[in-house]
Amino acid sequence: MDVYGLIGNPVGHSLSPPMHEAGYEALGFDARYVTFEPPKDGATAAVEGAADLGVAGLNVTIPFKQDVLEAVDPDPLARRIGAVNTVDLSGDTPTGHNTDAVGATRALRARRPRRRRGRG
Repeated sequence: MDVYGLIGNPVGHSLSPPMHEAGYEALGFDARYVTFEPPKDGATAAVEGAADLGVAGLNVTIPFKQDVLEAVDPDPLARRIGAVNTVDLSGDTPTGHNTDAVGATRALRARRPRRRRGRG
C-alpha cells in the first residue's frame, strides 16, 4: 500500500483525505492519504520523517510552502517562485514542485474574455 499525505498547520479541517481516498478507490489504487500537522518550525523534520517512514509523496500547505524548500531539491519553477506545494519522495532525494502556479494560470486563461474578430 502506498501512503501519501498533507503537511500543514492546521490541517484538521482538510477535505483532502476523503477526496483523495475516494479517487484511489475509484481507480483501484491501494493507497491511503493522511494528514501531518507538525509544529510551525517543523517543515524540514516533517519531510525527512515522511521519507524515513516510506511515504510516497506529500502535498504542502500553509505555513510550510516556503520552509519546505530547505528539505527538497526544488524543480526550476518551484525555485523561481520560492514555494513548494508537492513533494515527491519516491527517489533518493525528495524533490519539490509547485503546481499552484500552473493551476492558477489555467484558471485565469479559462476565464479570460474572448476577443471579437472582424468588427470595425
